[in-house]
Amino acid sequence: MSAKFYYIYQFKITLEGIIPPVLRQIQVPEIYTFWDLHVAIQDAMGWTDSHLHQFEIKNPKTKAELIIGIPEEVYGGDAIDYTTLPGWK
Repeated sequence: MSAKFYYIYQFKITLEGIIPPVLRQIQVPEIYTFWDLHVAIQDAMGWTDSHLHQFEIKNPKTKAELIIGIPEEVYGGDAIDYTTLPGWK
């Protein structure tokens, strides 16, 4: 059985500094995690998931900047000055 959802979010994805412009438009259900969004972007661009990724957003309530992606302890990266929240949560 599929999970129920009511809203679909639409994103326009544009690669900066590329001429001619490379862009894609995707739609994803509201139940997607950031990991699911990452996979949708990979698929839309035809990429092979060969690099790390992260999303940088501002919490709408606190205005604090959040980094969402793959935490360093998962992939064995060097310690950095900020905390990366797991994109699959």
